[in-house]
Amino acid sequence: MWRISREHALLLGGAAAAILQVAHPVVALGVARHSDFRNDTLGRLRRTLDAVYTIAFAPRREVEVMAERVRASHARVRGETPRRYSAFSPEAQMWVLATLVQLSVEMYERFVGPLSAEDRLAYYGDMRVFGRYFGLAEDYGPQTWAEFSCYYSDMLSGDLLASLPVSRELAWHVAHPGKPFALRLLWPLSGALAREYLPSPVREKLGLPSTPASRLTAAMVQAVLPGLLPGLPPQVRFAPRYLQALR
Repeated sequence: MWRISREHALLLGGAAAAILQVAHPVVALGVARHSDFRNDTLGRLRRTLDAVYTIAFAPRREVEVMAERVRASHARVRGETPRRYSAFSPEAQMWVLATLVQLSVEMYERFVGPLSAEDRLAYYGDMRVFGRYFGLAEDYGPQTWAEFSCYYSDMLSGDLLASLPVSRELAWHVAHPGKPFALRLLWPLSGALAREYLPSPVREKLGLPSTPASRLTAAMVQAVLPGLLPGLPPQVRFAPRYLQALR
């Protein structure tokens, strides 16, 4: 998990992962009704990354404090309409973890290098421990990489994802953030990569199909970044929490 999650290049798949997460109706209802997602996109992103990097790289005491903070913030995220939802839903938690696993592996292999079958299995095992700190029991859901791949494929081809209109609305906010101004400046890049890294048929269901412009943007990033990464200093290439953990 450290070797893969340390790479800043993984963040290029962040928008696609976030969109896939809100494609799940339980996640979408929780986000839409219990956060200021539309007006505080950057703040939510910052808090999410802080939690992810803390649990991945920090000493155990800090991890446990962060896990308790996450549990406290999730405790109020529940409701009954238009369907029952809760931040503690194992089904939704499994899907959120799945998006992190899948997009991280895809970004790593796209920009850093290939992963062996043993790498994937070990990473998935580590991420199941990681998921425990967000409340997901390690024995819930797929237990091996092969089982995970089948689960992920079935989720993409099923009818659950993008089944509520609120998912489409939230997905549009992720791909085309209006606030703050800094995210608006990055929209041509983040929006294009979100469209290209979202899998079919979910991206079409959410109204974010691939376009000539998004394909060109992704191709340019793909042409430049893999050759650039090996020459970058660790302070630029890797997450600060990882470098701190090494020290």
